[in-house]
Amino acid sequence: MNIIKLYQRLPFPVKNFIAGINGLKLNYWRKKNRDKIVAELIKRESWTPDQYKNWQNKELREMLTHARNNVPYYRQYWDNMPGVDFLNLGNWPILEKQTVRNNPQLFVADTHKDKKLFKINTSGTTGKPMTFLFDRDALSLWYAMYQRRLREWNGINESDRCATIAGQLIWPIERNKPPYWVYNKPMHQIYLSSYHITESTVKQYVKAIADFNTDYMMGYVSSIYNIAHEGLKQNIKMPRLKLVVTNAEPLLDHQKEVISKAFSCPVVQSYSGCEFAFGGCEDLSGRIYLWPEAGIMEVQNAEGAITQYGKGEFIITGLVSKVMPLVRYRVGDTGEVKPADSNGRNVDYVSEITGRTDDLIVTPDGKLVGRLDPVFKGDFKIKEAQIVQEDISSIKVLVVPDEGYSEYEESEILQRLRDRVGSTMQLRVELTNNIPRGANGKFKAVVSLVKKN
Repeated sequence: MNIIKLYQRLPFPVKNFIAGINGLKLNYWRKKNRDKIVAELIKRESWTPDQYKNWQNKELREMLTHARNNVPYYRQYWDNMPGVDFLNLGNWPILEKQTVRNNPQLFVADTHKDKKLFKINTSGTTGKPMTFLFDRDALSLWYAMYQRRLREWNGINESDRCATIAGQLIWPIERNKPPYWVYNKPMHQIYLSSYHITESTVKQYVKAIADFNTDYMMGYVSSIYNIAHEGLKQNIKMPRLKLVVTNAEPLLDHQKEVISKAFSCPVVQSYSGCEFAFGGCEDLSGRIYLWPEAGIMEVQNAEGAITQYGKGEFIITGLVSKVMPLVRYRVGDTGEVKPADSNGRNVDYVSEITGRTDDLIVTPDGKLVGRLDPVFKGDFKIKEAQIVQEDISSIKVLVVPDEGYSEYEESEILQRLRDRVGSTMQLRVELTNNIPRGANGKFKAVVSLVKKN
């Protein structure tokens, strides 16, 4: 029995105790020098755009030097490029996700290989499992930015109570009675399952959020929207919150309107990835501002030219983590980047984000399940994968196998998917040599062929 299955079977008080222990662990990794870092962030917010750019360029040179000298992949590349200026970002090649996925150990800096590191697994938007490593300095800087830029910019204090809705499997999918949540006391958090939201359970979710005296909510767009929509539809008395923060999925205008109406508060979206190499968030003005400390963002247009601003595919160079530096990394999103102007904060902003929309799976009992890419988290021997809902009761998983693919991967994929959509759906894996792309050259991790409202 794996650790997730074991946790699911534990009594509710024991679950809460373990969630609290995990909260203490996360605080240890995330809060080193928190006050000092936040003070530095606040000081920089008075800078002009030119001051920010000059500071970024200094940090960039330090990161490029570190990557060239201490990261095996980059060191090998530059040893074969004598006479080329590695301090010029334009001289660095584009880094593809597949390269990092296939050779993660080559991206770990020699200076950090023997240190205690924090691991984050992610599948990415194409279902490719990836692993990223961080030290306490990187995590502390990242979550200090989260605190200052995302929360404090929008009126949230660190002590405020948060309702989080995300993809951890805290209860078995078959569970049909509350609670559908656990409490993480050290982080002032109630963590709600995103897999048990239905017309019949929404009232219980709303009550749990209200009883917790929640100040703000954070989580998947689809899950929060489902609660808000059903709450309004059923005339349930909804708690008034300070703020709702969405992540993981694009926030559409109609979703924002419904969520704001339901919880009587502003709704903003965050934008970042598990690589911790780019980050940004929306403030109450409606702009998604990029965090200069997170990294350098470039844009590659349809003709292949790479520029600082404009529309195209995002290319990022991280400034946070020296454990696994990512230089000119193709993150997989497209959109438009605009320069700082006199109408807002003195940092660049993203006016449009596209390419992250996954379809939702609808189960026979009416659940809407989004963000299914965790099915592929881990070191599976697959090149890429896609979940396709063919009808209301059947799903196929297209898998492009990698060398070493076996029945183990197939069994694990099906079990993880069943954990999220329930036991009533017919599931199968279909091996293929390639997965069809859309007009933009990419494909969705999840596609539904079921017509739904």
